[in-house]
Amino acid sequence: MKKHTKYFTLSLLLWATSLSFVFAADNVLGLISTIQGILSAVVPLIFSLAVIYFIWSTSQYILKEGDAKNEAKGHMIWGIVILFVMISIWGLVAILENTFLL
Repeated sequence: MKKHTKYFTLSLLLWATSLSFVFAADNVLGLISTIQGILSAVVPLIFSLAVIYFIWSTSQYILKEGDAKNEAKGHMIWGIVILFVMISIWGLVAILENTFLL
């Protein structure tokens, strides 16, 4: 139960911080600029965490034996899937930006 409380508190803090950025924007363009600034800082962090997760699971696969090795293999596969989805979405967003000249 304490684990869920920690995650809830962290998400509430992040939401409140992002809400203050939204209210700081004067108009729609300012709001878009603010959101773009936040995303440009967060996306590389998420990519880095996904790569670290994949590398960690690969090292666990190499070092472990038995059932732990099978579990690490599952983590490796999910790491690859996560990276693939993230890169695909990033590519689709780039296509949309270039198509609509944003």
